[in-house]
Amino acid sequence: MHPLTPRFVLLSALFFAPGCLDTSQPTPAKNPCEPNPCTQANKTTCANDNGQAVCLCSQGTLPRPNGTCEAVTNANCPEHPGDSAEPDDCIARAAPLDATGTRTQGIEPVGDYDFFRIDATARNVYVLTVTPGQGALLPRVDVFDHEGKWIRAKDGNPGVQVGFKARVGAPYTVRVSHSPRDPSPATGPYTLQLAPPVQDDHGDTPQEATGLVPAPAGTSATIHSGRIEYGQDEDYFSFPVVLNATYRIEFDTTRTVPTLAAFIRENVKDPFLTVQNSYVEFRAASSTTVFIDLYSANETPGAYAFRVFEYR
Repeated sequence: MHPLTPRFVLLSALFFAPGCLDTSQPTPAKNPCEPNPCTQANKTTCANDNGQAVCLCSQGTLPRPNGTCEAVTNANCPEHPGDSAEPDDCIARAAPLDATGTRTQGIEPVGDYDFFRIDATARNVYVLTVTPGQGALLPRVDVFDHEGKWIRAKDGNPGVQVGFKARVGAPYTVRVSHSPRDPSPATGPYTLQLAPPVQDDHGDTPQEATGLVPAPAGTSATIHSGRIEYGQDEDYFSFPVVLNATYRIEFDTTRTVPTLAAFIRENVKDPFLTVQNSYVEFRAASSTTVFIDLYSANETPGAYAFRVFEYR
């Protein structure tokens, strides 16, 4: 059996038309963040934590021990007596970080923040891992771009790994703190490691999609490969489709089988299909361009490979 031949069938056929969504998926559980219960000033970001709504500080603000959210500015650099790493509590004073090894530091005292600067190269992917030491620290990592804008965050359980792709060659900043998901105050040591950077293999948006051409049925198709470089990575591909033709995407089941979200050129916001399966089939209701977004639903890096066939 060829490694790309499907071993089982979960999905027989899917159809789409411009602007239509696939409604064959199970009805999702009610989202506790809809409507948003978070109304406190600068604390309007709602997170669904296993069915419970958790209110987090809005982008551009920092949680403080008293429960308020304080704006992040260059002047926001409090220094804590007893913290040997001070001053490093704001972007302006972020400590330089490179991939030469690990760095051991601590959140001390309660409410401390540690900022680190990464002098990034455009299109490179950077992955950071924070492992807590002895103590009650539950680490959180926030990432800020070269303009100081918040990109993403991830909370530990108990360790945490987060990645990002540099859009431009410039300094990016990461912040380590105690997770606001844990209401108890906590301090403790941690080890931070920055992995050697790698260049992202495929674009993260439809505009950066890697173009490919489906192979006629019964021929030897080109194998397209890639890698989910970090947990939050997305890889976009595009290919033309013809009215009434059927298209089949087959994944190599000896590697990672990523989640696939498919879009049409006329609507790259709402997928007409979202599924994780060894193969996917759909029939084109119009001649257009299809974009597929490959990602890991459980944020696990891994290599993948697939082929695309066209049946007329």
